[in-house]
Amino acid sequence: MMTTKNNRSHLIIIGLICSCYRCDSSVLSRHSPHGELAHAFIPCVSIAKTSSTRASSLDRKRARGLDDPPGSRMEGRITPREMIPPTNSIADAATAAAVVLNSATSNGRAAVAALTKTLYPASMIGTLGEAYFRTRKEMGCPRGAAVGYIAQILTILISIPMISIVKSSSPDIHSILQVDWLHFIESVLFWASIHVQCMSFREVVGNVERGEPSLPASALHYKPKTISILLLFGVTLVIAMGHYFSNPSSWHNTQLFGGWFNPPTPGRDFHMLGELSFLTWIFHWSMIMDYIMQLRCMWRWGDLTGNEKWKLYTLLHLPACLVNGIVLINHLHRDQITALRLLHPILVFVGSIATCYGSYAVAHINGWSMFGRNANGTVDGMADISFSAKDNLPKLIKGSDLSYTLASFAMGSLLAYCSLYLTV
Repeated sequence: MMTTKNNRSHLIIIGLICSCYRCDSSVLSRHSPHGELAHAFIPCVSIAKTSSTRASSLDRKRARGLDDPPGSRMEGRITPREMIPPTNSIADAATAAAVVLNSATSNGRAAVAALTKTLYPASMIGTLGEAYFRTRKEMGCPRGAAVGYIAQILTILISIPMISIVKSSSPDIHSILQVDWLHFIESVLFWASIHVQCMSFREVVGNVERGEPSLPASALHYKPKTISILLLFGVTLVIAMGHYFSNPSSWHNTQLFGGWFNPPTPGRDFHMLGELSFLTWIFHWSMIMDYIMQLRCMWRWGDLTGNEKWKLYTLLHLPACLVNGIVLINHLHRDQITALRLLHPILVFVGSIATCYGSYAVAHINGWSMFGRNANGTVDGMADISFSAKDNLPKLIKGSDLSYTLASFAMGSLLAYCSLYLTV
């Protein structure tokens, strides 16, 4: 009798709790990618409530000695409530909810995968188009910035098989975030490519603002920044090989640098699956700051050259900025927000088309044409650019490139430490 009462009380409690979800299923529908979450608890509520009612009714009948006698007209009759499959424990209700929740998650992943397979390859058209225009002499883009952009495309091409390998290594791995050292490698490669672009624009803008007689080598030639990219990518490759070969049989469980660079986090002594490490966060935040500095230099480059299309080109990077924000927010939620994962490939595609058009607009007004040089063109390379407006503008570039880089890492470290506490 005591066991029956305990089971009955447990079922009543779970029924009351779940009834709250039943009453507000419309709210749950808005938080589920396909609405399955709202219906996950409804059958569980019915089962729990029915089981509780049946147990209570049987106990009352037995207490009064009112069990249906053999041969009575009620014996063997199935009542409406008994048509619902019985449940023997709270675990049955929880299992039913878990099945539906897993189905919703699987459907969300399937939608993301379908959108990714379509839009990411399509976005490469705009990306390659922008790379083409950046390498045209009529555009007047610093050569180092073109090298950095090509390195960014190379990083994208490296990341695609990298992510596929990670997901196929274990059925429990659904994101590269779950292998932090590999995500760190990807982050460093993206940072290196964007940092080289930022430094190229920063060097040429600072050179013009200071009134130097000639442009820096990174603006006129591909070689300086190509060497920088090769060095940065080479060091990153060595780090990747070191992590892989330190534990080849279980490489996806290897900790980034053995956890030596993880700072103490008082009040937070646990690590969640998919959570970024301190070093990975540093390169994410430094990359964002480099990207913003690059856009500021591009806007200033439009001022210095008198070409307003550079400002249009800068403004058309807005979807790419939103992509960076989405990545940061989703990383803080361990890549669990399906809506943001769906929005990411859409903005990547829109951003690639927008920046491709912006680069075309700059090259076209400077004289580029599909059928040869435009007769009204004014630029035939970096050496033809005039900087008549430079004396009327305040200086944007202050300090050396090294001091800027160190300040970027210092600020990135501070934001990275805060991100460890903000991750949920």
